[in-house]
Formats: sequence, structure tokens, C-alpha cells
Amino acid sequence: MKRISIFVLTVLVALGCALPMPSSAQKKPRRRAATPAPTPVPDMRAEALQVAEQIKNVSKFVYIYGKVANGLEIAEDQAKSGQTTPQIQAKTKQSKDALIANINGLRAGLDNLVKRFKASSRLQVQYLKLSYAAEAAVSAEQLATAGRYDEAGKALVTVVERLTDTLTTMRLL
Repeated sequence: MKRISIFVLTVLVALGCALPMPSSAQKKPRRRAATPAPTPVPDMRAEALQVAEQIKNVSKFVYIYGKVANGLEIAEDQAKSGQTTPQIQAKTKQSKDALIANINGLRAGLDNLVKRFKASSRLQVQYLKLSYAAEAAVSAEQLATAGRYDEAGKALVTVVERLTDTLTTMRLL
């Protein structure tokens, strides 16, 4: 029994020497710098929903834009070569005017949102990003008016990208 006790005691002492010392015994305690209280994150969910609504509007429009623009390009090419009647040309002009009016409506929606964001001091970063999206919408309108439908479509895609960039800067909880 005495031998077992001595053996256990020897093993425990050997293990105690092999085990690392607790960190508090090895190092002097550090003073922790006071961490500032976290700044409350403003709730931007309502504004984010407004941006998301604009993304939906422009995306839905882009979905149909390609077919309409393609049809207008074909009709305008046929009109230039004298293959269409005045009635078809008038209908083509109506379609083009409607397309431009729709782009104008999208732009107006963005402009209204830009004004709301500009008025809020907490949304200045988002205001700038949103204003870039509105600029792309103005460009799309101008390009479509000039009959440059492919470039106008690319500008509309840029609107969606910039709206998405705006949305990603908003901290949503």
C-alpha cells in the first residue's frame, strides 16, 4: 500500500511538472482598455423596403424591355427602308413614346426616393448611391429617346445594380 501511494504521488508530481502553468501565473495581468459602448444601429428597414420596391419595378420593366426594344428596332429599320405603311409607323411611334414614358415613370419614382433620402441626415451614403441610380435612369431615358435601345437597356441594368449597391449599405436587423 505504501508503494502504491509513493508511486501515485510520484506520478502526480511528474505530471504537475509536465503540465503548463496557468496563464495567470506566467504573465502579469493586463489592464483591459475600456471598450466604448456599441453605437446603436439605426433602423433602416422602411427605407430598405422602398429601395427594394424600386429594384422590383425596374427589374420587371427590364424583363419586358428587351422584346419591346427589339420590336422597335426592327420596325424602325423597316421604316427606313420603306417597307412599312404610315399606319405602322404611327403605331411604332406610339410604342416608342410609351416605352419612353415608362422609363420616365421609373426615373420619377427614383427621383422621389432620392429626395426623401436627401432630406434625412442618417441616409447620406445611401442618398449618394441612390442618386447614381437616378442618373443611370436619366441616361436610359435619353438613350431610348435617341433610339439607342441596346445602350438604354444596359443603363437600366446599371440602375438595378446601383439600387442593389444602395441596399447593401443599409444595415438590416
